[in-house]
Amino acid sequence: MIERLKHKFTSGAMSIIQMGEEQIGHPSTAINELVKNAYDADAGKCYVYTQYDRDPNRNFLIVADNGLGMDYKTLFGDWLITSRSSKREEDKEQRKSLIYERLYLGSKGIGRLAAMALGRYLTVITKKANDNEYNWLRIDREIFRVDGLLDDVTFSGGKIDNYSLLFSDEDLLKENPGLSKNGNLINLISGVPFDTFNEGTMIVLQDVDNSIKAIIENEIDAKDLEETSFYKSLVDLITPLKLNEEIQKELVTEGFIKSELKTSNGSGTFDLLYGSNFILDHIKGKVEFLEITPSKIINFYDYRVFGKVSDDCNVTGKYICKRLESDLREENLEISSEYLLSDESQRLRNTLQQQDIPNKYKDSGVGEFYFDIRIYDLDDDSKVNMTKLLKADGRRNAMQVMNKYLGLKVSKNGFGVKPYGEEDQDWLGLGARRVNKHIVSIGPNQILGYAFLYSPENDGLSEKTNREGFFENKAFIVFKKIISGILEEAGQRRAKYRLFHGMGRGRVSNRLERPDSEKFIQYLASRTNDDEILKFSEQFVSETNSALDNMQETLTLSQRLATLGTGLELVYHELSQPLTSLGGSVSSLEKNIKNVADETLRSILENRLENVSLSMYMIEELKDSLKPAIGKSVPRDFKPIDTFKKVLHLFRDKIEKDGIIIHISTALDSYSIKDIEYPFWISFLNILNNAMYWLDFTDKEKIINLQLVDGGAFVLSNTSPKIIEEDLEVIFGYGISGKKLRGATGLGLSFTRSQLLTIGWEIWAENLSFGPAFYIKKIKTT
Repeated sequence: MIERLKHKFTSGAMSIIQMGEEQIGHPSTAINELVKNAYDADAGKCYVYTQYDRDPNRNFLIVADNGLGMDYKTLFGDWLITSRSSKREEDKEQRKSLIYERLYLGSKGIGRLAAMALGRYLTVITKKANDNEYNWLRIDREIFRVDGLLDDVTFSGGKIDNYSLLFSDEDLLKENPGLSKNGNLINLISGVPFDTFNEGTMIVLQDVDNSIKAIIENEIDAKDLEETSFYKSLVDLITPLKLNEEIQKELVTEGFIKSELKTSNGSGTFDLLYGSNFILDHIKGKVEFLEITPSKIINFYDYRVFGKVSDDCNVTGKYICKRLESDLREENLEISSEYLLSDESQRLRNTLQQQDIPNKYKDSGVGEFYFDIRIYDLDDDSKVNMTKLLKADGRRNAMQVMNKYLGLKVSKNGFGVKPYGEEDQDWLGLGARRVNKHIVSIGPNQILGYAFLYSPENDGLSEKTNREGFFENKAFIVFKKIISGILEEAGQRRAKYRLFHGMGRGRVSNRLERPDSEKFIQYLASRTNDDEILKFSEQFVSETNSALDNMQETLTLSQRLATLGTGLELVYHELSQPLTSLGGSVSSLEKNIKNVADETLRSILENRLENVSLSMYMIEELKDSLKPAIGKSVPRDFKPIDTFKKVLHLFRDKIEKDGIIIHISTALDSYSIKDIEYPFWISFLNILNNAMYWLDFTDKEKIINLQLVDGGAFVLSNTSPKIIEEDLEVIFGYGISGKKLRGATGLGLSFTRSQLLTIGWEIWAENLSFGPAFYIKKIKTT
């Protein structure tokens, strides 16, 4: 016999705590959820207020709005059903607010539970414009910390005509033993701006959580609200809403999009204001609410990239540079999806046409989105300039203001998504990349940027239930690769600009931990106000770091090349024995095949043997082409033309496939020099490698020339596109590459110059009428 009955889950009382308090990672996340609810309710204003007192009975937090409010049925119906949301429509186009048609920010039904993470006692007061009374309820979160069932837990609520009685009526307060009459709270809600509260929702948290008290106590000496963590968090939340309209207007003007993607019908505004009792308006003697506005530094950038990422992950945008007034720039920014979504393992491929997008990144569902990223230099003159622009009290104060707001942030439907872009939240790993590729990488402390996402276009990026970021799904992985690729392109352009103007020094991977120089400067700043000492110390530390950087670059590159050289030498010598053995076997087979009586079989064996012999010849040629890269570095007589031909052999397949024509000056046939051959081999190798890549971008006949000109200089030229004039010197910088390959290292030409200089030769680049040319010439000695 099989018994079959129907069963169901029953929620425990603790589930309320687990879904609310334990889901929220930071109190600012909970506050943000309540602000989003105000926006969704078509509020025009939302007030956030924190009251701090060491006595838990006297501290409180208020989030109030003038939105549509809730009627009796909604508050005591859907609002009390966990995880239910009226915003979760099946038709995504219907997920809009009633009046202003705002795209909903919340749909998970957790805002009410998030509020319980902010304090022990939660009081909700709400009213629709046409109602005569307010609807209210009060919850003590501690009543849920029991082993019983959720259905067995009750709390008070109902209607009231004067909501201030909720905080002054003695009989009502007795229902919650930890509550008592709070004069500060009563006075606040009786005055401006809460005295006009006739429609909307007010949430009051009393006996605020220890996490909130800790944050406030840590900032008790703040001079103004803008220095506080809660203000900064609200800035991060609201700034994208303010920028959303601006960026889309620019994109329309530039022709990147046809029309603006509206997050509302445009008939309403949303003002967010913050106040706190420990920062008062001492002149008026009362709390002053400060409107949350974007940080001023957003307009003071050195570089900027903005634009659109299409459905198929192609980037169209603008790159703006205003680092130096004498050299302002505005350039087009176009990046293909093949580049953005290529893996690092593909860096050895020669052309973009060969780079297919890996299947794991196709059809990701990211959707079209927009981006606006501002980049800041941290050189001494930049800090001085920022101090002036911010009208800050010294450079140290200016940097503190900057650091509060910097970060690469993400917004959805106009509001910031936590935790992206918060302090110590390097979600793209920019810091690690900057260690490895210092000169071309941009650090997380140099960016104030936003990626603008919208519903339903970008709903493939799905927020976690606890509002702490997106799920690590396919869409999010592709999204990160796209943003990283945009920053790589911006970093390359910035690096070239800085090298062209002689700004900064490169830095490579930090294998040995150095003393924290920035910490040293901060320590000095905390011990003295002497600007001369601080300025001299910063300059000295900067020069010391530059010297260490240069030594580290040389050491790191030498280590890598020494390892490569050892490997080449091992391959070279190890090839000798099997090649000798194969040669003997071939000779023996040649003699014995002649004795095979079957003519058909003999013909097959002869053909196979011919293939083996040809393969051996190719391996011997390859082995010989590597010879200049091994052995002791001692001067000897050699012909540069022979070295050049050995390098050409390495590119034989590419040359034959693409029909590349090689012209070598007859003057080189008998020309020889006595020097170390390896620097010439590496020079030809890197120049030819670059030529093979860039010749794919020309519509002219593909030609490579090697000439000997008057004065004993070698000229290696080709018919690929000309090098940008200002990059002719920059391309020899460490880490600089113009190749549209994600894995391009930018080491080749830098190492080439370094090797030639060690034997007294120089290299430079020029543009000839048909394309770029590289000159290699002996340095004259006096």
